[in-house]
Amino acid sequence: MGQAAAVPVQGPQGGYVSPPATGERKNPWVAAILNLIFGIGYLYLGYKKVLGIPTIAFVFVILVVDIVIGFFTFGLISFIIAIVLAYDGYLKANGGKGYIGTEPVTLYR
Repeated sequence: MGQAAAVPVQGPQGGYVSPPATGERKNPWVAAILNLIFGIGYLYLGYKKVLGIPTIAFVFVILVVDIVIGFFTFGLISFIIAIVLAYDGYLKANGGKGYIGTEPVTLYR
């Protein structure tokens, strides 16, 4: 008998990552409203990373970006960012792909 080579199992290579499996689906309206506030909805949805950085760091980055860009654009770009984040949170809470890359928390047993 020959030995079988061990092949490591890799996750999906595409850009889409399904929402974290927490046993229950989160309310899409709550996710959308929380995402209006600097992307806090991603914490509510349980994502580990957003755009490749830890979720809490993403929230702080969006806070700074909203303040700086909002000052120079009289809040217009900050408003657009908030709407995009809210819609993305709504889509992700409904099990959709959304627009912003996220990575779920990995649960180990």
